[in-house]
Amino acid sequence: MPIRSTRRRAAPLPLLIMLLGAGGLHADALDAPPPWPSTKDAPATLAADPVRPLLLGALRVGLDRSTLAATRDAIGAGALQRHGQGTEALDWLCYTVPDTAPVQRLWLTSSELSRGRIDAVVATELPAAAAATPRCPELPARFRPVRFDDGLWLGTPSPELRKALAVPARTGGHFSSLFQGQSGNLQMVSSTVIEFRAGRAVSLHVAHSAQN
Repeated sequence: MPIRSTRRRAAPLPLLIMLLGAGGLHADALDAPPPWPSTKDAPATLAADPVRPLLLGALRVGLDRSTLAATRDAIGAGALQRHGQGTEALDWLCYTVPDTAPVQRLWLTSSELSRGRIDAVVATELPAAAAATPRCPELPARFRPVRFDDGLWLGTPSPELRKALAVPARTGGHFSSLFQGQSGNLQMVSSTVIEFRAGRAVSLHVAHSAQN
């Protein structure tokens, strides 16, 4: 069940990261996207774009391709939300994934310059006893499980996935990677930041943009 939309110029990745990291997004702590993590080390530079479509059950969501509106219509649940104004605006959909331990929360976000296309995915494990909210309803069962097409998601990554993403066998804190490439007259930029605790991925921040 792919979702396609007309391709337009995407938001520059630094701007997207700035928007995701805006302190104002904490107004409703667990309902708004968490800020982009600040990492101490330089990101690992990748030779190939690591970002793959996000799979919600059989629904494929392509970063910089699928729109928030079309995704909301396909799922049939969720509330389109916005923070900020003008070029500092950030739109998102938020869902709670209840059939995991611990419960997870998923945000599909779109920066102002991406014109409604999803250009980032954020996911995190929630504290014990956290539950769905009106702004972050349960993701319907037929759109679960949630994972990227290459298998990346919260939890313990496989050795094969660690190798493919250039993630060290042992890592604590945050791991980040960056890809920059060219596709025709477009510059492709992708960034992935994974937070680890005791070997488990407990949060993911994945962004993808195309710039002239």
